[in-house]
Amino acid sequence: MDGGTAARATEDPADDEAELFAWVADVCGGPIRSITPASGGNRARSWAIDVEVPGNTKEVFVRYAPRRPSSAEPYTTHREAQVYRAIAPIGLRAPRLIAVHPQLQALVTERAPGIAEFRRLMDAPTKQAIAAELMTNLARLHAHPTAGITLDAGSQGPRIADHVRAELAIWRAMLDETGRPDPLLTLAFDWLDTNLPDPDGPVALVHGDAGPGNFLFENGRLTALIDWELAHLGDPMEDLAWFSMRCVMEPVPDFAVAIADYERAAGQPIDPARIRYHRVLVSARVVVIRHRNVTGEHAHAIVSRALNRRLLIEALAEANGTPIAWPAPILATPNSRGPLFDAVLHDLRDVIVPRSTDQQVIARAKSAAKVIKYLQACDQFGPAIEAAEQVARSELGSQMSFPQALSFFAGQASREAQLASSASGGIADRHYPALPESQK
Repeated sequence: MDGGTAARATEDPADDEAELFAWVADVCGGPIRSITPASGGNRARSWAIDVEVPGNTKEVFVRYAPRRPSSAEPYTTHREAQVYRAIAPIGLRAPRLIAVHPQLQALVTERAPGIAEFRRLMDAPTKQAIAAELMTNLARLHAHPTAGITLDAGSQGPRIADHVRAELAIWRAMLDETGRPDPLLTLAFDWLDTNLPDPDGPVALVHGDAGPGNFLFENGRLTALIDWELAHLGDPMEDLAWFSMRCVMEPVPDFAVAIADYERAAGQPIDPARIRYHRVLVSARVVVIRHRNVTGEHAHAIVSRALNRRLLIEALAEANGTPIAWPAPILATPNSRGPLFDAVLHDLRDVIVPRSTDQQVIARAKSAAKVIKYLQACDQFGPAIEAAEQVARSELGSQMSFPQALSFFAGQASREAQLASSASGGIADRHYPALPESQK
């Protein structure tokens, strides 16, 4: 939990930042010369900071989670620092921890070179080579003995299943804490409880969010694995499920080759059934995060909700071996308001964005365009989709089998995805990559 949250929750956040930056200068041994906000992350704010030290400039990265009420979510920045200490002796490509603030939820690490936007890299062989380096680092992480590794809210037990069960309990509690039941998530967690695998083999330290977007690269090489906030003890196959989830957003050229690279580095075959299980758990976690509404960015919420609820249903269907008949798209209802939406979108795309040099203005304009596209779809399809939803609900029985429930949720997800399709762009039709059987 966040240190000191209850005692100081009402203090001015600006005071915390002033204290934070003064502390950074102190622990780094010199005055701060530049502070650049970094994007990414749902729970913490981040900055790339240059500190002037004798004869040099120290480049560091600072993560800070603003004070918030105590909650069921254990993934604090102080806990992430524990992870950095645990991975220090492994020899991974990962930043080195420099300092942890004694009261604020903040840490300082070395700043690794490179960028995280894997989609910017156009050369397929280079992308595949970087993915292979990621697989090597994950295999090295998973092979490291976990005896003596303790994390806040960490689980106990000699078997992988003990730790997966503990993760399930955490994420159920995070869902229950919202006070807003979600029947799809209830179905998913019930399935996860019932179908929990109990494999032999050592418990591994897993990254908990591994894949494109959570590593840095430069000059065709992987430079660092980043964003360790969700790391925990568990099943190494979970990280391959996360990798496949993140490949939905930023695909590698050949997913099967990357999996084979992991097998070679690990010296043992993958377990496809366990990866399928963890795809359900990974998708459920992402939907829980959206359900908790950690970020208030409307465009992201629209796109993320539609994509990830569909992915969860697809993962459940694949893991359970249940075929789904997805409904046909709803036909649009013609009206005279289309040109108004089109005119606003034209102004955002062809006037405001090209003439702006402020990156925040550009980003906000693009987000606004996504929201407008969604509202336009609601205007076109909304009445018909609402009618289809009422019909689907009227056909529900008091008792539903798992396939019947999954079919109902698939209909809901299909209609929601149709509303978000225009705003979602190229990811509207993305799916989990086909999972190969063991390559060994």
